[in-house]
Amino acid sequence: MEKKSIVVVLGIIKNEQGEILMSLRNDPKFPGAHLKWDLIGGKNEMGESLEETLIREIEEETGLGIVIEKLLSKSICKNWELPGLFQHTLLFCYVCKVVAGQLRNREEKIKELRWVKKGDVFQMDLLFSAREYLEML
Repeated sequence: MEKKSIVVVLGIIKNEQGEILMSLRNDPKFPGAHLKWDLIGGKNEMGESLEETLIREIEEETGLGIVIEKLLSKSICKNWELPGLFQHTLLFCYVCKVVAGQLRNREEKIKELRWVKKGDVFQMDLLFSAREYLEML
């Protein structure tokens, strides 16, 4: 069984109306995450700071430019056990605001992107980490 550890950086991205950008995951290889609503973000790459990772991932996946406002004071650890893989995932989350770009889905692992009012976000079928970070707002 392959074992790996990754660091993932997420962003709570707000627009001028105070809505939060959510993504519907399209990742059948991870049944616990597939078709759950999540925050935008991705895997930290060699040589990147967490902030650089988040800015890159958001631009790649959504076409948006962001400014990071603050780091939320909690890391989340999740172990995924899948056929042939044990993955340890360490997550961090920043609060961000949009400053440039046009929203468009540029990632095959995202089925849909949607701006959601803060009061409506908890009615969605959220991935566990998205729920925890959104509760911190």
